[in-house]
Amino acid sequence: MSTRTYARPRGVDRRPPPPAVRDPLWAKICLILGALVAIASGGIVVVPKVVANWAASGIKQDNFIPVEIQGENIDGAINILLLGMDERAGAEDLIRADTIIIVHIPKTHDKIYMVSLPRDSDVAIPDYPKSDFTGFRSKINSAFAYGARKDGKVDPSPEGRRRGAELTMLTINQLVPGGLRFNGAAIINFDGFLKVLEAIDGVDMCVDQKTVSMHRDVNGVEWNYKGVPKDLQKVYDVGCYPMQAWEALDFSRQRDFPNGDYTRQRHQQQLLMAILKKVTSKGVLTDLGKVMELQQAAGDLFTLDLGKAPIEDWFFTMRSLRADDVIMIKTNGGKTYPLPGGNERLTEDTMDLLKSVHDDTVFDFLARHPDWIASSPTQGGGQPTPAGTGG
Repeated sequence: MSTRTYARPRGVDRRPPPPAVRDPLWAKICLILGALVAIASGGIVVVPKVVANWAASGIKQDNFIPVEIQGENIDGAINILLLGMDERAGAEDLIRADTIIIVHIPKTHDKIYMVSLPRDSDVAIPDYPKSDFTGFRSKINSAFAYGARKDGKVDPSPEGRRRGAELTMLTINQLVPGGLRFNGAAIINFDGFLKVLEAIDGVDMCVDQKTVSMHRDVNGVEWNYKGVPKDLQKVYDVGCYPMQAWEALDFSRQRDFPNGDYTRQRHQQQLLMAILKKVTSKGVLTDLGKVMELQQAAGDLFTLDLGKAPIEDWFFTMRSLRADDVIMIKTNGGKTYPLPGGNERLTEDTMDLLKSVHDDTVFDFLARHPDWIASSPTQGGGQPTPAGTGG
C-alpha cells in the first residue's frame, strides 16, 4: 500500500486532517472474539474485520487449512470454519471438537450465515496417514480427535491441533457435493471465552428452560468429569437476567436436554450474540482498560488461519458488515434424528443446506425453509423471524 506525502511550506502545516476513524475498536473486538465461537465464531464473527496489527498482536496464527481445499481469495463467497475445543483439566480422552460452525459469507459480502454442525453427526471420516488413522464412520467431533493423536494417544501440541483441524475440514469437504473450500479457520479454546466474559463483567442471558449444570456447583467451582453432587449443582431458572462470566459460559455448555445438542447450539448462539452486544456498547468501547483486557484475552481464545489473504484484505472486504447481518441457521431444522449407537443423522434438507453453502445460494435455501432461521438469541426463544435474510 503506497503512502502519500504532502509538500508543506516552511512554518505552515497544511497536511490534511486525519480521516475519521470508522469503528476502529469494534473492528479490533471482532478479531478478539473470533467471530463467534463460540462461537460463535465474529464480533463473533469471525476474523475478518481487522485493520490494525495491534488487534492481532497476541493472536496465535498457524496454517492448518489443507492446501487442496484452501480458498484462493476472498473476492467472492467466503467460508470460515470455527472449531471450539471444550477441554477439561485432568481429562485423558482424545480432544474432540465440541462446537463446529461453518461461517458462510456470500459473494455480495452483506450477510454472515452461521451453520452449526451437531457434534454427534454421523459422517465418513477419511483415511489420514499423518496420524496413522484408517477412516470409518463416526461422530463428526471424532475427526479432530483422530487427527490430533500420536501413537494412539492424545497429542495436545500445536502440531496435533493442526492435524485435528485438517482432518475435520477434510471430513466436512467430503460431506458436500463438489466439496467445500475454506478461506479461513479458527481453533477456539472455550476457556478463553471466560477471560473475555470477565473483561466485560459478564452478560445478560435469557434462560428458556430450567437448566441444571453438569460441570459447576452453586459457588462456581468446576468439577470437571467427576460430576457435581446433585444437592450442589448450579441451577439456572427460567428468565432473563445478568450472569457472571462463569455462569454465562457454564450455561451455554449444558446439553442435557430432550433436544440435546440443538438446545445447546441455541444457547451458545445466544452467548455469542450477548458478548457481541456487550463489547460494542459504549460502556465497553469507551473504556480503554476493558479494551486492553479484551486484546490480551485474545491470545488465550483462539488460533487463526487466515488462508492466503492478508489481514488488511479481510478488513477491506468485510468493512460494511455489522452484528445485525448475522443469520443463525438451525441444522436439521433444529430437530434430532438419532441413529443406533448415539450418532445423529444429517437429513436430506441439511445436505441441501451444505450444498447451498457450496453453491452460494444460502439465501434461496432459507427462502424455502424460513423456519430454519434461529430466533433472536437475545430473546431466549420465540418464533423464528425470516426478516433480515435478504442477500
